[in-house]
Amino acid sequence: MPNVIIDEEYQRLPGLFRAWDFSMLLEEGRSYRVEDGGRTDDGQALYMVFHRVQACCGKGVCHDG
Repeated sequence: MPNVIIDEEYQRLPGLFRAWDFSMLLEEGRSYRVEDGGRTDDGQALYMVFHRVQACCGKGVCHDG
């Protein structure tokens, strides 16, 4: 599976993930992109996950770009 570059600011998390793995991956203050990563031999969907740190203004409010 090729390592898809979505945006130079996003970094790919190593591995492929199932939907129920997302709760263990997500962290406050980060933005995420999710791409199709194929399927397992038994048909389970897999996903590639990319992340980046969100920009924060002086008021403690974080946002994308």
